[in-house]
Amino acid sequence: MEVMYKKILVPIDGSKSSFDALSHAVAIARLFDAEICILYVSVLSQQLPLYDQVTGSTIPVYSYKDSENFAKAIIAEALKYVPDGIRVQTHNELGEPRIAITEFAKQHNFDIIVIGSRGLGTISGLLLGSVSTYVIRNSKCPVFVVK
Repeated sequence: MEVMYKKILVPIDGSKSSFDALSHAVAIARLFDAEICILYVSVLSQQLPLYDQVTGSTIPVYSYKDSENFAKAIIAEALKYVPDGIRVQTHNELGEPRIAITEFAKQHNFDIIVIGSRGLGTISGLLLGSVSTYVIRNSKCPVFVVK
């Protein structure tokens, strides 16, 4: 069986590990002459302090009005990691990252997902859940996790 990766999905969140994953995806894209798709998932709760979420405060207007600009800034930073000659697309989805990533990959028939692992500790991982773990368990295509 010959393995070919032509469509590579790279979810990013602005963290160092997501940009490290993008660097690995670039290397894979060079090897297989593949296209990279950078996916940023906008999550309003990331722009609202945790205390406000727990206490049930309303979502401030700036969070959702500026979420598009916030996503554009992260995507623009990510594009700096992709050299000329590598085909790249960008997408911004709104939703819960774990679900949005796996659904997006399935709908667009990606060959592989290259995702960063923030390396949350055991306790944090249990409390918050792990996006990369969910994607590994629920993806229909191979998942390459970069630590």
